[in-house]
Amino acid sequence: MKKIQLIHEVPGLYGTFRVEENVIQKIWAEQDFNLENLHTSCGMKLKVISQGIWNRTEEGPDFKNAVIQLNDKEHTGDIEIHFDAREWENHGHNQNKNFDRVILHVTLFPSRNLKINTLTSCGTKISQFVLLPLLSQSLEEYMEEAAIKSLASGKPDLPAKLKSPESIFEFKKDVQELAQVRWEQKKNFAKKKLMSAPFKQVLHESFLEALGYRRNRSIMHRIAQVHPWQEWNRKVVSASDLFHSETGWKTKGQRPANHPKIRLKQYAKLWEVNPDWIPQIENIKIPQRRKNEQLNRETLGLHALRKVWKEEILTQTFGGGKIDTLWIDVCLPILSAFHGKDYFDAWYYWPPGDFPFFLRSFVKEAEIAGNCRENPFSNGVLQGALGYCIKKKLIN
Repeated sequence: MKKIQLIHEVPGLYGTFRVEENVIQKIWAEQDFNLENLHTSCGMKLKVISQGIWNRTEEGPDFKNAVIQLNDKEHTGDIEIHFDAREWENHGHNQNKNFDRVILHVTLFPSRNLKINTLTSCGTKISQFVLLPLLSQSLEEYMEEAAIKSLASGKPDLPAKLKSPESIFEFKKDVQELAQVRWEQKKNFAKKKLMSAPFKQVLHESFLEALGYRRNRSIMHRIAQVHPWQEWNRKVVSASDLFHSETGWKTKGQRPANHPKIRLKQYAKLWEVNPDWIPQIENIKIPQRRKNEQLNRETLGLHALRKVWKEEILTQTFGGGKIDTLWIDVCLPILSAFHGKDYFDAWYYWPPGDFPFFLRSFVKEAEIAGNCRENPFSNGVLQGALGYCIKKKLIN
C-alpha cells in the first residue's frame, strides 16, 4: 500500500502556509541541519551514524535500519517523522507492531505538553528529537527549494489572464508584495541566528553554508562551527585538509566550479587576500530610499556598491552569480538584522544571483523584466515571481 503524504498548515509571517511531510523527511534524509552537539528532548546525547533507508512506498516507519548513538550506546532500528509528537498516538503507532522497531521519533516542532511520551505497542519508550531549532534556514526556504527542484522538467505555464496588457500592473504588484514577504523571512531568520552567535561567526557560518549549496550545506555548517572565523583569520586551517576530514560530501552531477573542495579553497583565499573582509562588510554603507525618488539601480547607487563588494571586499575571489547570491542571500539580511535597518530596496533591485532559468523566462514572458537596460532582471522580481508560482500552485 502506498504511503499517504500528510500536509500541515504551518504559521508563517503572513498567515499559514502548507508543508508536506516529505519536506521534513527530506531534511532528515539529507541530514540538512546542524549536526553538532545533538540531544534528545529528554537530554540524551545523540549522534546519527546512519539516517536509515527512506521508506517512500510501504506502510510503516519513514526510515528503515537507521543507526544512532544515545549517550554513546549504539542502537539499530527505524525512524519515524512527524510534525508534532501527538501524531504518534493520533496515527495509532502506539498500537501498531510495525512501529515497534522505532528507535527515534523525529518531530519538526517541540511538544507543548512535556508529559507526552512516545511508546511502542509493548510499552517501550522512544526518545524524541526536535528539528526546528537546528535548521540552517527558514522552513519557507526549504519549501522553496523543494518547489524549484520540482521544476526540473520545465517552466510553469503563464496564466491566460496575464497575457492581457491590463493585468500586468496587478501582477507586478503581487510580485513586489511576495518579494517583501521573502525579504522579511530572510531578515527574521537572520535575527534568530544573531541571537545565538556573534555577528562575525554568523556571517562566517552563513557564507560557508551558501558555498555548500543545498546538497552540502549541513557539512559546511559543521565545518564553520568546528572551525570558527578566528581560526581562518589566523590561517591555521587548510581547505584541503578540511575537505578530506569529511566523508559525506555530495558531488555527483555537480558543476566543477561548485565542487565543495574548490569552494573551500576560494573561501580560504578570501581570508588570505583580505583578512578584514568581515569588518568591511559590517561597516559598508548601504543606500536606503529617499522621499520622492524613483527607485532603480542607478538612483540607489548599486552599481558602485557592487563594484566595492566584488573588487574590494571579495577581491574577485568568486565569480559568476555567486557574487550576487552571497550578497543578497547572506550579507543583506544579516546586516539589516544586525544594524536594525531595512535594506529591502537594495535587496530588491540588486542583480539576481543563482536563479534557475525558468524564472527568468517566466518574468520575461509576463513582461515585467527582461534582458534590457530599461527593465533589467533583478533579485526582487525573481524572488517575487517564485513566490507567485508557489502561491498560485503553478508548480507542485
